[in-house]
Amino acid sequence: MLSPVTVTDSSAETATGPVPGHVARRGASATKTDTPLVETPQSISVVTADRMRDQGVQTVQDALRYSAGVRGETYGLDSRGDWSTIRGSDPVVFLDGMQQTFGYYASSRPDPFALERIEILKGPASVLYGQGTVGGIVSLVSKRPLDTPQGEVQLQYGSFDRKQLAVDLTGPLNADKSLLYRLVAIGRDSDTQVDKVDDDRYVLMPAITWRPSGSVEWTLLGNFQKDKTGSTTQFLPHAGTVLPAPNGLPKIPVDVFVSEPGFDEYDTEQQAVTSLFRYAPNDTWTFRQNLRYAESEVSYQTIYPRFRPTLQANGDIDRVYWVAKPELKSWTADNQAQAVVDSGRLRQTVLAGLDYQHAVTKRRWAYGAAGTLNLYNPVYGNFTPPAETGFVDDPENTVTQTGVYLQDQLTWDERWIAVLGLRHDHAINDTEGSERQKDTAVTKRLALMYKGGGGVSPYVSYAESFQPVIGLDFHGKAFKPLRGRQYELGVKYEPAGVPGMVTAAAYDLREKNRKSPDPSNNLNQLQLGEVRVRGLELEAQLRITPAWELLGSYSWTDSEVLEGSNAGKRLPSVPEQMASLWTQHRFSLAGISGFRAGFGARYAGPSWDGSDSLQTPGYTLYDAMVGYDVGRWSLALNVNNIEDKTYYTTCLARGDCFVGTRRTVVGTASYRF
Repeated sequence: MLSPVTVTDSSAETATGPVPGHVARRGASATKTDTPLVETPQSISVVTADRMRDQGVQTVQDALRYSAGVRGETYGLDSRGDWSTIRGSDPVVFLDGMQQTFGYYASSRPDPFALERIEILKGPASVLYGQGTVGGIVSLVSKRPLDTPQGEVQLQYGSFDRKQLAVDLTGPLNADKSLLYRLVAIGRDSDTQVDKVDDDRYVLMPAITWRPSGSVEWTLLGNFQKDKTGSTTQFLPHAGTVLPAPNGLPKIPVDVFVSEPGFDEYDTEQQAVTSLFRYAPNDTWTFRQNLRYAESEVSYQTIYPRFRPTLQANGDIDRVYWVAKPELKSWTADNQAQAVVDSGRLRQTVLAGLDYQHAVTKRRWAYGAAGTLNLYNPVYGNFTPPAETGFVDDPENTVTQTGVYLQDQLTWDERWIAVLGLRHDHAINDTEGSERQKDTAVTKRLALMYKGGGGVSPYVSYAESFQPVIGLDFHGKAFKPLRGRQYELGVKYEPAGVPGMVTAAAYDLREKNRKSPDPSNNLNQLQLGEVRVRGLELEAQLRITPAWELLGSYSWTDSEVLEGSNAGKRLPSVPEQMASLWTQHRFSLAGISGFRAGFGARYAGPSWDGSDSLQTPGYTLYDAMVGYDVGRWSLALNVNNIEDKTYYTTCLARGDCFVGTRRTVVGTASYRF
């Protein structure tokens, strides 16, 4: 497939630039330096823009579903955000090296069309990022200005009346190419698989790069986004989904709308400006400063079944309403100094950094009873929205974090690779009217790799994590920070003459203070004492021939709560086994070249509810793509969940189940110039 960004020489690949096809060879998330993946002693998966395009992903969580150790649809189809788990943990999302999401339901979700790549870093990353759970992080890389004039206009139409127009333009603004620009714009009007829930979006992302010389580069990225949708998550009860419905009733329709028309909404507005500055005066030193200011507002109004609901014999169910109006303002900064020292047999890349995060959140909310609704024959209009006098104003919550870190990447005789890292964090959780909470932490990272003959590189690593938790529990108490550690043993194999890698990794991780839904109060979350996750991951990302790409993965995950009220139980929503396979070919048909086709299979095994009393069945889904490229035109048809299988990704002990994504068929026509 032709990419909208033409790159034919993989040796020209960088950790933030375009990649031809599905196989990336370099990354930056694991070290914050541009490093070959085969020389990175940590598990990392890269999802390129071409791969997202070919697999027809519509959200970031869709893009993660073919990666080992990652569950990209933990809570089913969810219009409110991208929910995934890495090694049993909810990852923190970073964009262009800085934290993108703070708290829950307070930010806009990024659009895959605006991304150059997604890097999934598995295992603790706190030495470099400060914020991050023990399972890993998701690192997004925005499309940035290029020095070659090119553009793309993309038109989509698909299931649930999805209509989307997207534009991507880039190139130089002057003759000496010292000024470059890029403009990404997206407009979408769409329904969803849930009755009466839309999924509309408007995005404008201008960017400009200034390169006055070979040693200076400064890029400014803007993001202006407005989403208008509702809640596709209906929190359906166990009975009528994974358990039989009472009185012989059939399965609850998966498109049922439990909320109220005209009331239900999940509308977001976000504005952000990002500055990426680099100064490299010589081959030894590089200085970088990354900054972002962002603010967002969300209007979240919904009605859903009361948790631990009883589906009555006639199909009625009790409902509650939830209204939240959060506002978020965040400032992030990351200052880095990098030195490359080559003394013959020993080569070192030393990175020193100082980063800072400041996030302020406030929220108005209301909660209460919303009457009953029949899930088989819903009749709306009997609900009165809450009055302004019924709203509660949460005190303003400010979380600041300052971190100082030092990392040394050492290579001895081009065989032995060591990565040593140390970081100190100071975090303050300040809530109006409450005692200020202060936390400090020292995190470490040690890794050793040997580049053996035949492309085989075994490695061993130890890393720690630290993550302050924004927000308050139901009782107004600030959450404690998450703390974790992991041991990992792995091997990376780079076949001779075949771009890509085959990797295997075994790990053992522990984490304290993880949040979990409170079974007795749906508005609250509990922090568990300590959890343990052990696992094995196998992954292949290969370009077998110039016309054949292959992606495969297998994950085994064993989780257990070691301390707390659920001691001895498995973690909720974590399948013990997952596997996937995607194969794609370019070919000629009847002497006409330009055809391509892809086929994929995804398996997620059964998972538990957090109390080991209810198991959600596993499922296997199939995806396919056919396309044709001619001249500047590219045509594609993607079908995900070919069989239109009804499945539930997980059910929780509090009483609700999450519906998976139904079959989606999307046709795409792109014109590139």
